[in-house]
Amino acid sequence: MKQYKAILKEAEASLSVSGQESRIASIVMEELFDINLTRLMIYGDDIMPAADCEKYMDVISRVCKNEPYQYVLGKAFFYDSYFKVTPDTLIPRNETEELVQFILDKEADDGLTAVDIGTGTGAIGLTLQRHWTSNKVIVTDLFEAALEVAKDNGELLGVSVEYLQGSLFEPLTAQKIKADVIVSNPPYISNEERHLMTPSVLEHEPDTALFAAEDGLALYKEMINGLPEVLKPGGRVYFEIGFNQAAALKSYIDKVWPGIDVHVVKDINQQDRILHFTWGEAID
Repeated sequence: MKQYKAILKEAEASLSVSGQESRIASIVMEELFDINLTRLMIYGDDIMPAADCEKYMDVISRVCKNEPYQYVLGKAFFYDSYFKVTPDTLIPRNETEELVQFILDKEADDGLTAVDIGTGTGAIGLTLQRHWTSNKVIVTDLFEAALEVAKDNGELLGVSVEYLQGSLFEPLTAQKIKADVIVSNPPYISNEERHLMTPSVLEHEPDTALFAAEDGLALYKEMINGLPEVLKPGGRVYFEIGFNQAAALKSYIDKVWPGIDVHVVKDINQQDRILHFTWGEAID
């Protein structure tokens, strides 16, 4: 029988030896038992029940073998809510929270139609809808399994959006939907950058949500080309992008739609992260 704080130290050591972040030990303890660092100061000398200890160390053991703790727990925190995650979906990242906040700051809540392309867990689209009362959100995904996770999250959050299955803009064109806002965090990692990814990402997160052809730009280009079919003139586009993709995307947008004023916003780490523009402002 061991104290909470002793078990936490053992878990931190195991994670560190395995090449994982030791902070995951305290995250998992809080997620499982609501024991945060403040409560640990109060109850750290208490004995952890044997069943809880076994449950906790099983999670830590799986994380030590490169399994993301979010998949082990079946949930991930994003923006201000928990989302169900499965190996069919990408784990929502902190950088994407910045994209959501940016859109909420930029867009009025006055009856717009916004579409989240490639929604995965629904993190972007559902969070936007959760904070809007008048705007309507549509979320799409190529894969049925991912869309089912998004639907589960919509129910968990009590958020109502429209769910459409299909590749990129295909579900919109099929129903002749034209949006005021298009937002997407598509797969944008180049296959040549695969060696830069951590084993936990490569072994457990879906390749289809991570990698794209043409140096990671293929899906952006396809969406940029297809804007007339799905976006109203004067509509806005928001992309999450890779840190080294802004120049190439700006050049491509200027080639396809000359005169568009493209803006790039850096994330909290001062990396290029959000690319956005108003489509149609310079188009006859």
